[in-house]
Amino acid sequence: MNCKIDCKLLPYTREDVYSIQEVKQAAGWEITAFNLEDKWKLSQGETVKVAVIDTGCDLNHEDLKNNLLQGKNFIQKNKDPIDYNSHGTHVAGTICAENNSVGMIGVAPKAKVIPIKALDDDGSGNTENVANAIVWAADNGADFITMSLGSPNDMPIIRKAVQYALSKKCITFCAAGNAGPTREIFFPANYPETIGIGSIDQNFERAGFSCTGDDLDFLAPGVKIFSTVPSNWYAYMSGTSMSTPFVVGCAALLLSYARINNLNIKLENDEDYRKAFKKKTISLKNREFSGKKFFEGFGIIDPRQFEEWTRTAE
Repeated sequence: MNCKIDCKLLPYTREDVYSIQEVKQAAGWEITAFNLEDKWKLSQGETVKVAVIDTGCDLNHEDLKNNLLQGKNFIQKNKDPIDYNSHGTHVAGTICAENNSVGMIGVAPKAKVIPIKALDDDGSGNTENVANAIVWAADNGADFITMSLGSPNDMPIIRKAVQYALSKKCITFCAAGNAGPTREIFFPANYPETIGIGSIDQNFERAGFSCTGDDLDFLAPGVKIFSTVPSNWYAYMSGTSMSTPFVVGCAALLLSYARINNLNIKLENDEDYRKAFKKKTISLKNREFSGKKFFEGFGIIDPRQFEEWTRTAE
């Protein structure tokens, strides 16, 4: 029987919108705080494909269009996966916005994004479309799937699709949710086959909106994140929706580095990436939350430890 629970965008805040003419290339705090520019000497996400299952994408954005592959629209059949919401475009920019002296720059500026529209322009969708999008992404060569959507309710059809993707060595990252301190993080981030991501702010403290739970895996920047929105515009957004693509970008840097250097590193499933990332993380600065997996998972992802990831993943 098909699960009828709706999938929805996790609530997020949007602030301060800028045109492409107003913005010379900017590096957000999440880029500078982790000195990612230094790591781009080693890898920029080359050869890696990321499926963004969301509200679609601005397919003509100057900062994105050269890094976009053919996607799919599960909401309006036979139409391009165009984003009229902004959320999917923002997620894509955090991953792969080009290093082109325009606007901003993503975590993995040479990675490719497969834009998949499985949520409508209001950010709503059904589990069947999302599950079909996951299967389609895995069948069409995605290395990673990122989903900044969720529900407090179990969604077994989506879990089954995630398991299928994993069988094809396609790893799924999901936003933990924005309901504040919770007993469990949202689904599908709650499934053991996904990697669930919560949020920190610029002070490396837990974002107040970020969900908590024993199945939380990692934390990453998710407050006041600057990225792309339609049409050739930019905006700040906050939410675990913003943290998740940051981690996916880091995973793209690692996989790309392994591929272009022909390293003998096992990066075939979710546990391989957990193992690589969790050996070198940072604890929250909030004393009441620091060192407690329920609040910070295995810790804050730290791409400054990139070289250590390549060793501990072996």
